[in-house]
Parts: sequence; C-alpha cells; structure tokens
Amino acid sequence: MNRPLFIRLCLLLAVGTVLLFWLIAAALNQLERQLSMLSPSARQTLLQYRDQAEALYDPANPAALQQWLTVLRQQEQSWATVVSLDVASVDHTNLAARFTDGFILGRSIDWPIHLHLEYNPVMDLPFTTAPASLLLELPERLRPGKFWPPLKLLLQLLLPLTLMLLVCYLLYRHLMRPVKLLQQHARQLAAGQLQSRVRPSLGPRQDELTELADNFDLMAERLSQQLQRQRQFIADMSHELRTPLSRMTLALDCAEQQLDSQTMLARLRRETEAMQQLVGNALTLAWLDNEAGQLAAQPFDLADLLDSLCSDARFEYPDRQLHCQWPDSIPLSSGSARLLGQAIENILRNALRFTPPGASVWLTVNRDANHWLLQVRDSGPGVAAQYLPRLFTPFFRVPGAEQPGSGYGLGLALAKRLTEAAGGSISAANSSGGLGITLQLPLGM
Repeated sequence: MNRPLFIRLCLLLAVGTVLLFWLIAAALNQLERQLSMLSPSARQTLLQYRDQAEALYDPANPAALQQWLTVLRQQEQSWATVVSLDVASVDHTNLAARFTDGFILGRSIDWPIHLHLEYNPVMDLPFTTAPASLLLELPERLRPGKFWPPLKLLLQLLLPLTLMLLVCYLLYRHLMRPVKLLQQHARQLAAGQLQSRVRPSLGPRQDELTELADNFDLMAERLSQQLQRQRQFIADMSHELRTPLSRMTLALDCAEQQLDSQTMLARLRRETEAMQQLVGNALTLAWLDNEAGQLAAQPFDLADLLDSLCSDARFEYPDRQLHCQWPDSIPLSSGSARLLGQAIENILRNALRFTPPGASVWLTVNRDANHWLLQVRDSGPGVAAQYLPRLFTPFFRVPGAEQPGSGYGLGLALAKRLTEAAGGSISAANSSGGLGITLQLPLGM
C-alpha cells in the first residue's frame, strides 16, 4: 500500500536529523576556531613584551634583562625567559639556512590556542634583530575563549531548538493546509454550497490527505446528487399527485350529487389504487436512496426466481407470448432476491404492457467472462434515441407512448435503483421490433 505522506515525513525527519548534527558540528568547530585565536589587544601586549625584552637583550651584560624578566613574572604571575637560538651541528654543518628561521620553542601568536587545555601554553616571540626569543607562558588574562563554555552550551541548545521548531512548522504547514481546506469546504457544504470541492485546491499533491480530500469530494458529490434527486422527486411527486387528487375530488362531487355514483365509485377505487401504487413506489425509491447500501448480501439462484416471475406474467397477460431461455442454475453471490425480483418484474410488466396482444416478449439469460446478462426484449414501438438516456429517470414517460394503465413513470426508475442495490447495472437499447433492456449482474462465487 502506498504511503507517500509517511515516506515524506520519514525523509523530512531523516534529512532534518542529519542536517541538525552537521550544523551543530560545523557551528561548534567554527566558533571554537574563532574563539581560540588571540585577540588583537593580547597580540599587541605580547609584541610589546617582546620589543621590551629585545631592547634589553645583551649577551655580554644580561643583568638588565634578568631584572625585567623578574618584574614580568611577578606582574603576570607567569613563567618567562629569553633564549638564544644559535643552533650548532656537531659536524659543523651549516644549519642556519635550513632550520634557524623555522626553529621555534613555543606557540606562535598566529596559532590558535586549544580551548580544552587546562594549562596555558608557552608563547614563542622571536626577536627581529637577534637570534633569540622571548618565551612567555601565556598570562591568564590574555588567554582566549573565556566565553567558550556558555557559548558552547547555548549553541548546543539553541541551534537544535531553532531547527526543530522550523521542522515542526514545515510539518504543521504541510499537514494542516489540506485539513484547513477540508474544514473550509465542510462549512461551505453545511451552508448549502453543494458544489464546493476540496481536491482542485490541493493541486498536484498526492498523499493520504489528498485521498481523504477525494473521499470528501465523493461524499459531497453523492450528497449533492441525492439532495437534487430528492428535490426533483418532491417536485415531480407533487405534480403527479395533483391529477389523481383532482379526479378524485371531481368523482366525489359527482357521487355527492348522485350523478352516476356507481361509475364514480369505481373511478375513485381506480384512482385510490393508482395513488397507493404511486406512493408505494415513491417510498421504495426513497428507501433505496437512504438504506440500500446497508442491505445484507445473500447468495441465491436467479433461475428459481425467474420461474416464479414468468409464471405470474403469463397468468396476468395470457394474450401475449412470453419466450424464456436461461441456464438450469444462475448462482448469484451478492444482492437481494427480493429487490432483484421486483426490478425484473417491473421490466417484464413494462415489456408486456407495450407489446400488442398476440405478439411476443423474450427473456433470455446468458453469461460472459464476469457477468450474467439478463435481457428482456418486447415487440412494442421502441423508444426514440433522444429519450433513451432519460428512460430510467423517475416520473419520465416517453411522449406519445402513454396508454391506459401505463403508470406514473416510476417502474423503470425503480428497476434501475433496485438493480444497482442488488450489485448490478441496467441499460436500454432499441432492437429490431422493440425495446431491449439488459441487466448486468455479477457472477456467483
């Protein structure tokens, strides 16, 4: 299973951790190097001591230099001396050109002072006019890096804290942007803006949060469609109820005036039964919109169901020829036998109703690689091509095709919803000599 968000977070944390340690090490090294160098004032003080010692240097009369060194030791509380740099070889090799300029007994003032050392190093200050040097243990007051321990501690705390805050901010921004968009669009959806969608606002991003946005948009789309269907359904239902109610009111008026009361009572019965059928089908459609997804799927054999349905159809329409052909067994692993049976019954009744007396209706079941294909084909007038896409719309009736007892345009719409609730699909197409409706049902296990 792809987890792009998990991978991104792991990469971000891994890179952030490596970067953190690298920055801390680089910053500590740079800071330590800067703090380990002698300050300009310390360098100036040491050079002044060198110049004073060089001015007093006289190998023949060292008394003045010795007195000055005694005062310097007491003043700086440090060790100090002056040494001659005459280097002699036992075999009288000339060493001056090779070693004298580079010979040193202590640390140069240009070198860094190791901050981790507990003792002060000896500084070598070569004279400029004589082969001698002032050797002076670096006075404590001149030693660099006095602020190194607190700065090191501050750097070890501040830099990781700053970097982790930056990482947390980036993570928060990366995670909360789609969450905030979801909140915004959820409020818009709650306010009735049914066309509000989240995914276009997230751009090319692909991760678990965009999958959540896709699911949210799918929910919003289905909710929008359901609300639109309900609104259209209520409008169509109210329109369809006006006509039978008007006829019933007229029939009641006639019955009250005793004008052909038997005919009016029979008319009232027909209108009442029609309204009962209308209300029943409407309630079934509403129930399918809200509860069909919670139906428990149970395996059953469609062949047994078709035997019963065809037997009832032949009894109800004895003047039509119903030709049936299907395998001995049609196992289905999903759906509801009751719902699918009602869908096929509606389609079969519709085909028989629009087939002239004496003509034929064919019901066949075949199988392809993944589905059972149930087709009902009548011998009626067919449906114009421009009306085929609307054939399964509630309350839609093909203009000019109405006939007595043709209903309110809910039969095929109800069949479509029932078939989909049973896990299948339905389609319609004109065939030679009539209309063919095909149900595509998943194969049994």
